[in-house]
Amino acid sequence: MTITRVSGRVHVLFDDAEIGSSLNALELDEPGEPLRIFLPRKDVRPDILEASETRKPCPYKGEAHYYTVKTLTATGDDVAWYYPDPCPLVAAIEDHLVFAGDRIEYRRSDV
Repeated sequence: MTITRVSGRVHVLFDDAEIGSSLNALELDEPGEPLRIFLPRKDVRPDILEASETRKPCPYKGEAHYYTVKTLTATGDDVAWYYPDPCPLVAAIEDHLVFAGDRIEYRRSDV
């Protein structure tokens, strides 16, 4: 499992609305899993996140805590998550959020 810093800016869109943008995104490459891009929590709009009751354990990363994303036009249940107390192997993703789902899109730009 490797974590690398993404060059340039990462934009996260949900249902075509930008919900996050960061120059400090991290890529987590875990064998057998899709490449995941994590954004610092401070680079994600807090007004669109609603805490979920969903929790899922991972032996390599820790317990994932989920968010539902709500915008004016759409709701995505449990499409964002984070690890509040990540395992030492992935300590760099603490205070970072990751997104997935059919209405999530990542874009990259040079600045």
